[in-house]
Amino acid sequence: MMVFRFAVIALLLTASYAFADEASKAAKLKELAKIQGLHEIIEQQRSYSHEQVKLIAPKMLHEAKTQFPGLKKTTLAALENAYQKFLNAVKPAWTTEEAVNAWSVYYGLHVTEDELDSILAFYRSPIGQKDAEAAKIAMQQWAIFFMEKNNVTVEKATQAYISELRTIIKAEVKKRNRK
Repeated sequence: MMVFRFAVIALLLTASYAFADEASKAAKLKELAKIQGLHEIIEQQRSYSHEQVKLIAPKMLHEAKTQFPGLKKTTLAALENAYQKFLNAVKPAWTTEEAVNAWSVYYGLHVTEDELDSILAFYRSPIGQKDAEAAKIAMQQWAIFFMEKNNVTVEKATQAYISELRTIIKAEVKKRNRK
C-alpha cells in the first residue's frame, strides 16, 4: 500500500512538472512568435488572399452581366447578392491567433525548451532583433511577390474560363435558336 501511495505521489508530481514545463515552453513559443512578427505576417497573408479574390470576382460578375444584357433589376440584384455571399464565403475560416497557435505547436515539436531558450537569447540580442526585423520586411515583400505572380496566373486562368463559358453559352444559344 505504501508503494502504491508513493507511486501515485510520484506520478502526480511528474505530471504537474511536465505541465509546468509545457506552460513554460508555450510562453516562450508565444514570445518567439511575437518577436518574429508572426501575427502581422499572418494577418497580411489573410488580407492578401482576400484581396486577390476581390480582384477577380468583380470581373466575373461584370462578364455575367455582359453575357446577358437586358437582365431585370431583380436578377441584377440577385447577381450582386451572390457576389457578396461569395466574398464572405472565401474569407479565411481561421483567425490569426489560431494560425499562430498552430505554428507554435508545429515549431514546438521540433525544439526542446533549452534550444528555445538559446533561440530566444539570440532574438533578444541586437543582431537577433536585426534579423527579426529584416525577416519581417522580407516576408512582406516576398508575400507581395507571390501575390503578384499568382495574380497573373489567376487572371489568365480566369480569362480562359470566361472564354470557355462564353463559347459554351453561345453554342447553347445557337442550339436553342435552331429549334
